[in-house]
Amino acid sequence: MIETARGTVHEWQRDHMGHINVRAYMEFFDAACWQFYAAVGLTPSLLRSGALRLAAVQQNISYRKELYPGDIVAVRSGTLEMRDKVLRFRHELVNTETGNVCAVCDFTVVCLDPESRKSRPFPPEVAARARELMLPETPATP
Repeated sequence: MIETARGTVHEWQRDHMGHINVRAYMEFFDAACWQFYAAVGLTPSLLRSGALRLAAVQQNISYRKELYPGDIVAVRSGTLEMRDKVLRFRHELVNTETGNVCAVCDFTVVCLDPESRKSRPFPPEVAARARELMLPETPATP
């Protein structure tokens, strides 16, 4: 897995039960997505060029450990599956002080043709880079 985000849990992310809320986890995962996309060649300039688009079609999150204001975290990411038009990848949100994996998020994105808005194959170089980041087979996240 490669590191795709790093941050600190802030007081304003605390909910009425004392730990961070669901939205905060998604903010860390969203930041990591853009770094992961760039690592596989789906750079901001490519996406802004209009050559292709991405559609997030599924996100599954498993919450494992609570996080609190002041905790320092990192997200690491890797590829679960690379098909012609579909990329599945995993993020792990880790408390960098304890080493605990606090949440896992599996994303599924589809490559789209911007004109037809229908799925299209990922560029070959993107598929090759995504395969370089393939994770070993692991059991499905509960």
